[in-house]
Amino acid sequence: MNQWPVKILLVHPKAPFMQDEKLTIAADCAILVNKELAERFGKEPIIIGCPMLEDPKRVFEKLKMILEEGSAKSIDVYTMEVPCCHAIHMMVDRAAKEGMEIKKYIVRVSGEVEPYSGVVDEKMMEAEMKAHRGM
Repeated sequence: MNQWPVKILLVHPKAPFMQDEKLTIAADCAILVNKELAERFGKEPIIIGCPMLEDPKRVFEKLKMILEEGSAKSIDVYTMEVPCCHAIHMMVDRAAKEGMEIKKYIVRVSGEVEPYSGVVDEKMMEAEMKAHRGM
C-alpha cells in the first residue's frame, strides 16, 4: 500500500489509500513507541496527529471531514497514555458517523497497548509529569 501523506491535517479524505473500510488514527508518538503499530504502517491506512502541537479545532474539523467523506466503517484509535493525548479519542467520538465501529487503545510509555477506559489513571498523570520535566 502506498500511503502519503500521513498527517491528519494533510491527508485528503478521497485519497485512494483512504478508501479501505478500516482506518487507524494514532497520536504521532504512539506509532513510534509501539512496534506492532509501526509495523502496520504501509499495510493498512494509518493517519497521525498531535492535539498538543497542532490546532485541536483544525484537527477535529479534518477528522470530521475524513470520517464523513471516507469509506471507513471501522476505526482503531491509539493515543499515548498522557492526558493531553486523550483529546484524539474525544475528537473521533464527535466526528464519527453513527454505526461506525470504534476501538480505542492507549499506548503506555513502555510500548504496551491497553484498551482505553476513558479514565485518566495515576500512571498517566505520572507519565505526563515525567514528560514535561524531562525525566
